Amino acid sequence: MLDLEVVSQFMTEHFQKVTTSKGGTHFLARCLLCGDSVKHPNKRRFNLDYNNSQPFYHCFNCGKSGSFLELYSTIKCISIAEAKRELFAYDPNRLVQQLSPKKEAKIVKEIEFDDHAYILDDCLFKTSEPDGILEKQWHKKLMDFCSERKIPQDVPIYIAYKGDYQGRIIIPIIQDGIITYFQGRALEDTGYSQKYMNPTLTKGSVIFNKNNFKRDKSIIVTEGLIDAMQIGNQGTSCLGASVSDDLLKSLLELTDVGVIVALDNDAAGLKETIRLMKNSKWSHLLKWFLLIGHKWSNYKDLGELVQKETVEDLYGFVVSNSYNKFEAQIKINLQ
Repeated sequence: MLDLEVVSQFMTEHFQKVTTSKGGTHFLARCLLCGDSVKHPNKRRFNLDYNNSQPFYHCFNCGKSGSFLELYSTIKCISIAEAKRELFAYDPNRLVQQLSPKKEAKIVKEIEFDDHAYILDDCLFKTSEPDGILEKQWHKKLMDFCSERKIPQDVPIYIAYKGDYQGRIIIPIIQDGIITYFQGRALEDTGYSQKYMNPTLTKGSVIFNKNNFKRDKSIIVTEGLIDAMQIGNQGTSCLGASVSDDLLKSLLELTDVGVIVALDNDAAGLKETIRLMKNSKWSHLLKWFLLIGHKWSNYKDLGELVQKETVEDLYGFVVSNSYNKFEAQIKINLQ
């Protein structure tokens, strides 16, 4: 957890015309990222809210927003990992605290897997009993989303009805009983330009379904979390449009059968698949899910396929339509 004193000291040291409100937990200042208004030097459109030790910023001039960790990293011109070391090794009496490498590694690991359970305070679950008209409206949106997407009943999925993530479907990743990460996915009718809003993450550091994989089955990597959820316990996500070798290495260590890469069935997904085949050191060990030439080749991803077609065993369907590197390259070249 970040101490309010750390945030306050950072703001007063680096920003101009800083004032606070809400008991010193909300900061207003001129934006250091864009310079704020040139015509009006007294305008302050940068806002930062302490948000119960989870600071979040937004500039109403340039539109940039994010976590305090990202802001700190940007202003200091250091990596996220370096920002974590500095922020969470903070000592009020000594800003730069000398730590042994072992202690420093422990602190970074603790922060990397910090519990994000705070998000649930702003959320409704499928079984929640909404209180009042607004909560009922948000709860209906959640139920409609789950129905349209055919989300399995046992999948933990929420909707934020208030707070910074209001109007977003919250999809948590839970490891050892701790929410290590979550995705905030905007509903289509909310008008958000930013589809996803998530905590800071080092790619590959969090693996969806890690506690559920069976070693005698393949692990299937998709782009989206919802696609992975629909596969079941053997589905996981690269949490984006690209797959890192670090993630693939970790997954290969968790299965005796193999890993299947099942990226979106569109131009971007095919481009990333080809890139991985050429550049990944693990490409010869992987299998590749392709719908080229299949009667369902017009669907963008597994989520859309499940919405439109009846697939009794999605895991089995992906396995039966996956190919080794040589076979996959032939199918792609014949397209």
